[in-house]
Formats: sequence, C-alpha cells, structure tokens
Amino acid sequence: MFFELAKNRNFLFTAIILPLLVAGFIVLKTRNSPNQFSTNGKISSSGSSDALGEMKDSLTKERKLLTTFEQEQSRLRLEVINRRKLYQEGQTTKAHVNEAEQLFVAALQRVHDMRHSVLEVDIAITEAVLGEKVERLPALPINGYSETRDLARFNGGFKWSLKEAPRVERYFSQAFGRRLPVTALGQSATHDRLRFDHHDSMDVALHPDSVEGKALTEHLRKTGIPFVAFRGAIPGTSTGPHIHIGRPSGRLAH
Repeated sequence: MFFELAKNRNFLFTAIILPLLVAGFIVLKTRNSPNQFSTNGKISSSGSSDALGEMKDSLTKERKLLTTFEQEQSRLRLEVINRRKLYQEGQTTKAHVNEAEQLFVAALQRVHDMRHSVLEVDIAITEAVLGEKVERLPALPINGYSETRDLARFNGGFKWSLKEAPRVERYFSQAFGRRLPVTALGQSATHDRLRFDHHDSMDVALHPDSVEGKALTEHLRKTGIPFVAFRGAIPGTSTGPHIHIGRPSGRLAH
C-alpha cells in the first residue's frame, strides 16, 4: 500500500520536491550580508585601465563557471529526488539520502555565491566605465537632476553616509516585501582592484526603469539622497544596470 501511495503525484511533491525547495530557501537566507562577498583579488599596480581589462576577463571566466555550477546543481537535485524515492521504496538507506542532500545544499551555496560575485563585478565594471562619463558632465546644483539615455543623476542636499543605508533598506522592504538587492555596501575588493572610491556608497541591483527602480529613485529624490542610476548595458563590456546611492565615485589616488 505504501508503494502505491508513493506513486501518487501529490505525495511525491510533498515528500520530495517541497523539502528541496525548503532546503534551497534556507541556504539563500543564510547569506544576509553583501559584505560577505569579494573577488579575493589584489590591487593592480599597473593602473585602472589594466585592472579593468583583468576584471572583464575575470567576469567572463566567472560566468562560465556559474554555468558549470548550475548544471551540477540540477544534476544533484535529480539525484536527491531519485534517492528519496528509493528510500521510500526501501531500496536504500537514510544515510545514502542524507549524503545526496548535503551535496545538493553545498551546490546551492556555490551557485548563490557565484551569482552574487558575477553581479557585483558586472555592476562595478559598468560603474567604472560610465563613471568616467559622469566625471566629465557639468556639475549639478544642490537638488539638481539630470538624465541621459545612459544614466540619471541627482545631487541631493541630504548629508548622506552609509549610516543612512538602513533607512533606504527599510523603505524598500516595507514597500515591496523583500530585501533591497544590495551588491556592494562601501568599499569592496572589486572597487580596490578598479581603483574606484566607493567607501561611502552602496550599489543596488535594480534597473532604474523597472517598477522597483523607479520607486526607489523617486524615494531618494523626495528624501534628498544623492544617486546615480546607470541604465543601459555597455556593448562588449557589461550588462550591469543599477542604482548607485551616494555621491559619484571618483578615482583612488595611487
């Protein structure tokens, strides 16, 4: 009778698929702080141009590695499902099932970490390239706003610092019921390698033209918080539209 019950679709979903989804959710929730991620790279002594080229190469390699990790995650997910079915049928042990589950959870962790790393580097490259364009634009007056095809910038008069970041995160979570997708909070190893001063800024992985992106930039303007919203991808370089909260980043002194 139990074997027949195991064939039931609803039973399979409850006994096999649902626990996998719960395990994945637990893994993702454990990675709460964007500061836990870095590229583990050294500052390039050959200048920002060479560092940018190195970062582009690194990004290409990480994207390929992410694809490999995702394929392995899918394979392990199927292995867990198969071993759980065998266990329900009495053909394997609980320890055999646990082994597959642990490997699957580890694979989820690798995929989550690599996705964040790819996104952080992608956004940093976009900001480094378009940031030079921002530096050449005319200075804005206090509370001045300017918008082009590539980006929008607002020179809010609010005295911004990273101490105010929780206020922005709180607004977003209350408005949309999820965490603000912060990819960089302050200076990171990625910014060091690009020799980019990001010590008092935060990057948010939202497209400025999305519903959430528009709501966030409108909120920032109402509260006087400065930002630069990078809109488009850079052909052959990056695909990292995002919202940079804080003053525009400048170059670090050598």
